Amino acid sequence: MVPHGSALHRSLLGRLWAGLAVAVLLLAGACSATGADEQQRAGGPNGYVGGSKSLTRVPPDERKMAPEATGVELGKSTKISTGQYDGKVVVMNVWGSWCSPCRHEAPDLQAASVETARVAQFIGLNTRDTDPAPAQAFVRAFGIRYPSIYDPSGGVLLNFAHDLPPTLIPSTLIIDAKGRIAVRIVGPISKITLVDLINDVAAGK
Repeated sequence: MVPHGSALHRSLLGRLWAGLAVAVLLLAGACSATGADEQQRAGGPNGYVGGSKSLTRVPPDERKMAPEATGVELGKSTKISTGQYDGKVVVMNVWGSWCSPCRHEAPDLQAASVETARVAQFIGLNTRDTDPAPAQAFVRAFGIRYPSIYDPSGGVLLNFAHDLPPTLIPSTLIIDAKGRIAVRIVGPISKITLVDLINDVAAGK
């Protein structure tokens, strides 16, 4: 039995409180991390989110033809398609105005589209915006100059279900000049990485 109030007793109490403090901090950290992830997972309509991140490069001899994305251009009445840019690399970015990671990557995408304009054409695929007004406001706010297909129901996106998870947004496909899928990106992408990837695909890599 350790005498109450003794130096040894005080030392043991100090260690106990220190251990409890560390445990509380670890628990709080775990809750914060989970909470942030859950908030991100619940951040879009119907639970659609960019909560995962991955990048896959497909070697030229293993590439398959990409499905064609066709639909009415956001803010206009004309139809556009990923198949109308023969001989160019096509970068198709899936986004929604409600998606926080989409807002984060939007300036990088616009900058990359300008820097690679000689070899690549960017097309957005706006999904799950049931009202076009927020999507058009998004385009204006970030100065997006390339066109987007308006896909409120997600029907166009479903054509790419085997290549891009429809529930993970933002996501991006880089399609080579032969119409084949060269790169799959799930999650936000930086300008530097995207420009490097586009230039590699344009060079036949």
